[in-house]
Amino acid sequence: MALAIVSAAVLSIAVFSGGQIQAQSGVKDLKYGSTFVYSSLDPADNFSGWFSVELGLLETLAKLDDRMRPIPHLAESIENVEPTTWKVTLKDGVKFHNGQPLTAQAAKDSLERVIGLNERAKTGLLIESIAVDGRVLTIKTTTPHPTFINALCDPFASIVFTGELTPTVVYGTGPFKVDNFIPNGNAYLVRFDDYWGGKPKLDKYTYVYQADPGTLTMALQSGEIDASCDIPGPSRQLFRDKPDYNILSTASSRVLFLYYNLKNAIIGDVAVRKAINMALDKATYCDVLLDGACRVATSLFPDYLPYSGDRVKGTAFDLEGAKAALEAAGYKAGADGIRAKDGKPLSITISTYTSRVELPILAEAIQAQLREIGIDVKLDVMESVEEKLQAGDFEIIIYSLVTTPLGDPQSMLDNLLKSTGAYNYGKFADPETDKQIAELTGEFDQAKRIELAVNIQKKAMEENAFGFIGHQNRTLISRKGVVDLPNHPSDIDGVNAKTDLVR
Repeated sequence: MALAIVSAAVLSIAVFSGGQIQAQSGVKDLKYGSTFVYSSLDPADNFSGWFSVELGLLETLAKLDDRMRPIPHLAESIENVEPTTWKVTLKDGVKFHNGQPLTAQAAKDSLERVIGLNERAKTGLLIESIAVDGRVLTIKTTTPHPTFINALCDPFASIVFTGELTPTVVYGTGPFKVDNFIPNGNAYLVRFDDYWGGKPKLDKYTYVYQADPGTLTMALQSGEIDASCDIPGPSRQLFRDKPDYNILSTASSRVLFLYYNLKNAIIGDVAVRKAINMALDKATYCDVLLDGACRVATSLFPDYLPYSGDRVKGTAFDLEGAKAALEAAGYKAGADGIRAKDGKPLSITISTYTSRVELPILAEAIQAQLREIGIDVKLDVMESVEEKLQAGDFEIIIYSLVTTPLGDPQSMLDNLLKSTGAYNYGKFADPETDKQIAELTGEFDQAKRIELAVNIQKKAMEENAFGFIGHQNRTLISRKGVVDLPNHPSDIDGVNAKTDLVR
């Protein structure tokens, strides 16, 4: 407990002294706490765009509405003129934080920059050329692109002023601009009075990074922060039925899952992957261990979507079946209960990271459950697993991804299941799957898109190429008086001009 108290004190110092912002009477400074840390504000840098959009710093030409439908945002209109041609007309009167106007040329420069630096942007947007005329961009794609407007919603497509840009200083068009950003720490923002959407109600906005979820929980209880989506499931009961707090839970497509390295000597054996998937007691993990914070996943996408549910189902929980699968594959139990084959013990390492607070909890539960079927598991819990993923230096990684961030399955199927996909760190490869993904990329008919999405998933599911555990509910807990802080199912939203503190 003494350690927790010290950590809370450190958090207080970080909030009030970590930058130039000081507590001032009458100043509306929303403090949002998170266990997630970023080193850059640049949307071209990996997933930093998600962070900058959440901060209210950056915006995109299109965004998703509450029903996950793409609609124009910085754009006044977006029109598909031909299968490979899109006409984007910008809103008039939009300014960057440095006072420069948002022009078609500035938008072009921003988009061309990101597709030159970010592989996800290059494959997601598929832009061949951009022509400008007044406030209009005419964008040609390399192939017919039915979900181009969806791709424009991705935070990597945030429009930035490219003439002045560093990892810590980025000029966007959002309701808040950067006052001070500490890489891998806090972010301090101030109101942008010339915001095109109207004067923001908050004076300031502080993003407070705290790696320890227990300390983050204490900070929300003490009033050092005003809101967070990262309070652990078991701790949420501390805020239930309390008049000083509001809890808003939104069903999301964020999946907790196991990345299997199919190139690894042990994990490359489909019998081992199948046994592990059969040993995952998903219902207990979701309902008990995480206190209802997620729903059991049958596949990559949540079961309320038309390309999931009963149409795509993975391996069911069956401990005895898992043992039998290993036995049939030649893995025999030793005196200590650990199985071995050809004299080599069935021993694996599961890695995960701390910024998603539920993942280390899951790792410990899975470690114990796999021990029951004769698999020795070592845990490697770290701040980030990105280097391991990129290098392919892992056996199993417990990870978290939003599977329909853009309101359509194509982006995730393309990135995760295509043999050259940007997220395909486990190296799943199937020519027929690649062929079907290529078909999906050019298919405009919605019914055919759904059927293709179902079929694309089946081979990976048959091979147990991944282990899907649960789809999270995105739960925002805020103190009384926090108004209009969005809790969007896509995760691509955050503080905006309407967000207010009224206490």
